[in-house]
Amino acid sequence: MANLKSFGTTLNKGVVKFSNNLVVKTVAAGMARLLPVTMVGSVCTLLISLPWDPYTEFITNIGISKFLQLGSTMTNDIISIYVVVVMAFEMSRLLKKSQLDAVLTAVVSFFVVTPMTLALIGEAEVSVFTTTYLGSRGMFVAMIVGMVATYLFSIFTDHGPKVKMPASVPPAISGAFESLFPVIFVSGIFICVNALFSFTSAGDMHTFIYSVLQAPLEGLGSSIWTMCLIVLLGEFFWFFGIHGSNVTGAVTSALWMAPAIENTQAVANGMAAPNTLNYYALNIYKGPRHLVLSAMLLIMPKSKQLKAVGKVAIVPGFFGISEPMKFGIPMVLNPTILIPMSLAPVISVLIYFGACQIGFLAPAAINLPWSMPPIISGLLAGGWQGAVIQLLQMVAIFVLYLPFFKMLDKQKCAQEAEQERMLEEQAAASAA
Repeated sequence: MANLKSFGTTLNKGVVKFSNNLVVKTVAAGMARLLPVTMVGSVCTLLISLPWDPYTEFITNIGISKFLQLGSTMTNDIISIYVVVVMAFEMSRLLKKSQLDAVLTAVVSFFVVTPMTLALIGEAEVSVFTTTYLGSRGMFVAMIVGMVATYLFSIFTDHGPKVKMPASVPPAISGAFESLFPVIFVSGIFICVNALFSFTSAGDMHTFIYSVLQAPLEGLGSSIWTMCLIVLLGEFFWFFGIHGSNVTGAVTSALWMAPAIENTQAVANGMAAPNTLNYYALNIYKGPRHLVLSAMLLIMPKSKQLKAVGKVAIVPGFFGISEPMKFGIPMVLNPTILIPMSLAPVISVLIYFGACQIGFLAPAAINLPWSMPPIISGLLAGGWQGAVIQLLQMVAIFVLYLPFFKMLDKQKCAQEAEQERMLEEQAAASAA
């Protein structure tokens, strides 16, 4: 146990260092801030795609569907713009620089490197931005530009020339002039970057980044074993008291957010979702393991401690919150519970993947809060099939936990019996 704690301490230091990296913190926090935007698109997509013909005919005939479609178009189809904003906002917050100026600089820089297309509108030929680069395909460029532009803005703000205004000048005007040179310098750098890419075979930054970075990462993310490894590591870190989702959040966003947005776009346009493995699927179908374990703790144990933990954990368990169990059982540094704790989300992901592969369940295409209770989230995301899959996951998780749970309960009962015996002996000694 001493060696295990020593290893845990070393691992914790490494993980904390990784989690505190500026880029990792920016990506994790930035993607979390996208939730309201993606929820708007998801709700509109859900309302458009409800599988009931009288309903779809009704919203189409009275003209509601086109307005719902607009809700999806203005969120998912231009998601890269929002990604630039949240990346710049979060990094500038961490760097303690003007968030508004950083966001404006990043947005300008993003549009500078984004190709425009000639389109015929009426009789005039105009240059326009297309959703090809503003949607899910442009997300990696948006992440890179949002962070790089903000970091350069911070450097130029600290070390570049400044325009000092008299104290009598209003703060808004003074702040605008102080940011003048940093914004110009950063925008100029990205104008040069755009020019340099124009001389390459790719022709633009978006095409280059997609071919050398985003497409390979999407290929990596399309492997079920990659997702299994990520969810396993998320729980394994918890064994050492490290919040696994905080560590893997940046990785899961980078690998599976773009495929999730692509799914929502497809469904909103009346097509099948193309990506089985995506960020929304991970939120919804990683498994109702916390609810299952909290219910087992409430109903099954003979141990007084475990039953007390169950009473506290059952309500949070409905909403996917596991901390009362993680520290109440405890699951942290508890070898008895390590195997089911680590494998429960893996088995759940495999059940979801298998259901999609055989055509029973459609891939997840709408975003739901990770805290939404099981069955409800399954119904909303996948209809009755989604609810059935979550019920199947519950059964599988129960079967996985059962032998280890019995072993844990037996250990706790033995510990409690020993404690009671010691208390009785102390009471007898005191009475004598």
